[in-house]
Amino acid sequence: MSSTFTPLHTFFLRGLQSAFFLRVSLTGLRISPLQLLCLLIITTAISILSGRFTVFGSAEFMPKTLLWGWLLVLLLLWLCWYLSEHARQPASPVQAIALFAVATTQAIVLDIISTAAYVGFIQQMDIEGSIWHWSLYIVASLWTAMALWLLLTRTTQVRGRLILLAGIFALSTPVIIHISQPPAYWQAESDDEENISIESSLQLTPEKLEIQLQLANQQRAALTAERPGVVDLFSISYSPYGDDAVFLRESSMVNAVIEERFDAAGHMQELVNHPATLESLPWASLENLERAINRAADRMNRDEDVLLLYLTSHGAKNGELSATLWPLEMRSLTPQTLNLWLDKAGIKHRIIVVSACYAGSWIEPLQNENSLIMTAADATHTSFGCGSSSELTFFGRAVFDEALRTTYSFEDAFQQAVPIIRAREQEAGKPDGFSNPQIYIGSRIHSVLQSLQHRS
Repeated sequence: MSSTFTPLHTFFLRGLQSAFFLRVSLTGLRISPLQLLCLLIITTAISILSGRFTVFGSAEFMPKTLLWGWLLVLLLLWLCWYLSEHARQPASPVQAIALFAVATTQAIVLDIISTAAYVGFIQQMDIEGSIWHWSLYIVASLWTAMALWLLLTRTTQVRGRLILLAGIFALSTPVIIHISQPPAYWQAESDDEENISIESSLQLTPEKLEIQLQLANQQRAALTAERPGVVDLFSISYSPYGDDAVFLRESSMVNAVIEERFDAAGHMQELVNHPATLESLPWASLENLERAINRAADRMNRDEDVLLLYLTSHGAKNGELSATLWPLEMRSLTPQTLNLWLDKAGIKHRIIVVSACYAGSWIEPLQNENSLIMTAADATHTSFGCGSSSELTFFGRAVFDEALRTTYSFEDAFQQAVPIIRAREQEAGKPDGFSNPQIYIGSRIHSVLQSLQHRS
């Protein structure tokens, strides 16, 4: 290779420096066709690898993505040539291909940085799709655009409309890539995910609707009466968000714990929205919930027994509990509606657990001297672990799946779980601070809960 050509590592060094907005000089830089080919092979390989790191699990590379990348490469090459031709340095002209080489290495340096930030921050925190994901994308895009614009305009010293041309290209490139470029990797669904995806179309037929009616009726009819002289625990689990299986899993877990720990077999009702349970569990509709409450009231001793309501879903700041089961339209539950139904049914002793974001807003509308209320968060914070990839929510796991298996006291289970939830949220890097689970204990429910503990 001719000694007149600049060593290849120099272009990577200039790219690294310019990526951090440092002024670099391209005067005297020369690159050979073979060097350029090596540089493009290296940067393409790095780009493919960095794309793979942002996809967890098995995935298949999509070669067609490279075609779109090469289109942008050609546009960048043209822009470097055009600006170099109009450079204001006649005594020491900038070689267009050298400027292109530095711009390419700059782009790959910034790609590595943004990939490391995504893998180390967003993916590990399980908050993809949140405001933090978009914030990282915006910051990375603006950083890339500014670094490229400064490199192009500083090294060529162009002015006026050429500065504007370079700016438009630099700003529009990340936007065009995000909107139009297909993903570099395709993830095949696991068998379970594929089955859920197929079932998620929720093919409603008259036969399946009839099955749903029968399931609801059968579940209510199967509820056994209370035992005289015994403080029985009746329970209703309500999981209305059909797009995430975590709530289905949590509902199932809570029912298993309640049945095992409090001898609640025959006193339990489970309402779930999920395509996979279309033919096994009644829907978590408002109508089914109201009927379940009324049925429990009919079968329990309202002055002696306790009704446990476990609500698990996504929550909103306005107090609504999200409900979905596409293509059906599901109405959201509010604490005011729930309180009205409980009062009308005459249910006196209540344990109400709300596992949802902003669930603390449910306490005031529901609190009375005969109620114990636990929420996964206060009124201003999100809870954690309710993503589609979560096995259980942090709250449900710590309070019911762990603490309540070692005690019969709901209050003790809550107190044991709170520091565990805090530690896990800190470890996961929860972005909006501690969820701050809440508990309210009415003055007259202590003795009933103690009877429930001692019997168990």
